[in-house]
Amino acid sequence: MKPARQGQLAGLGAAVLFGCSAPLISTLTGSGSALSIAGLLYAGATVALLAVRLIRGTRAETPVSRRDIPALAALTVLGGVVGPVALVLGLARLSAAAGSLLLNLEAVFTLAIAVLLGREHLGRRGLVSAGLTIAGAVLLSEGSLAGASWIGGALIALATLAWGIDNNLSQRLSLRDPLQIATLKAVGASLPMLGLALLLGHRFPPLPATLALLVIGALGYGISIWLDLLALRDLGAAREAVLFATAPFVGALFSLLVLGDAATATLLLAAALMAAGVVLLLREQHSHWHRHEPLEHAHRHRHDPGGSDPHHEHHHEPQDLEGVAADRPFWHAHDHRHGELEHAHPHVSDAHHRHQH
Repeated sequence: MKPARQGQLAGLGAAVLFGCSAPLISTLTGSGSALSIAGLLYAGATVALLAVRLIRGTRAETPVSRRDIPALAALTVLGGVVGPVALVLGLARLSAAAGSLLLNLEAVFTLAIAVLLGREHLGRRGLVSAGLTIAGAVLLSEGSLAGASWIGGALIALATLAWGIDNNLSQRLSLRDPLQIATLKAVGASLPMLGLALLLGHRFPPLPATLALLVIGALGYGISIWLDLLALRDLGAAREAVLFATAPFVGALFSLLVLGDAATATLLLAAALMAAGVVLLLREQHSHWHRHEPLEHAHRHRHDPGGSDPHHEHHHEPQDLEGVAADRPFWHAHDHRHGELEHAHPHVSDAHHRHQH
């Protein structure tokens, strides 16, 4: 399967898991404090990611290095602490409708940062896809800013901005081992929040609710974060944001089928808009003649003796091929240098395609 298609499936999988988690969490919000619930969700994520690593074993991936620590710390603080805390404080000052409407700013911030600052390219079809998907999310929220305080709105905007920056930082780090990054982020978010909740004497949920939150966190935060990082690696932050914006629809559909909520015309119209946006993005073909500047980095990549990937026809040191059958396709990870290259082929804004358009 091509990396772009893998990224699309991973992005949709992340949206499905995260979207299903939201309505389930809403049934447990009264069982404990916001800080203890958030800490338990990320604790469940940590357990799930450690289990995945144990089951999968070691793979050829580039681990996080010391120079990645500032970016990893920033995305953990922004996405795992600032975002959730600002969200809880903001929702306390807003109606549910206004809060739902403003949460759609995450996709807008992620797209804007990726395109304006991250040098990612989103063509006309991609922009239309983003517009349709975000319009469906706005419609689905049935939101109104009536009764919203400016402090509440500012806090929600801060939360979504923090997640938008987190998404773009995560995309930059996704060349490293995505499973390791997701695990470090989950640990870095869960331990401080649980410790602070204990220190401040916050109420923790009873055992049945605690177990439920751990399971929800395992799937809706742990596995979802990992899949999202895979999508960020293969697609770039802008296209990932379009796919992840479908999470509200997934949550509404889950509430309809599992929790017994009533179907509405708004849900059907939002579904049509989002489906059109996703199909348009999946069918996007961006191809033109472009030039690759020399580049040095390290990440997991595939070599094929048939020369199917000209981006990775680079020199290997003997230690790079140790234990590898180089006469057949293989995956490995190491520091390598890309020479200057000019060619044309379909591509997205992954790490190798942030050129001028």
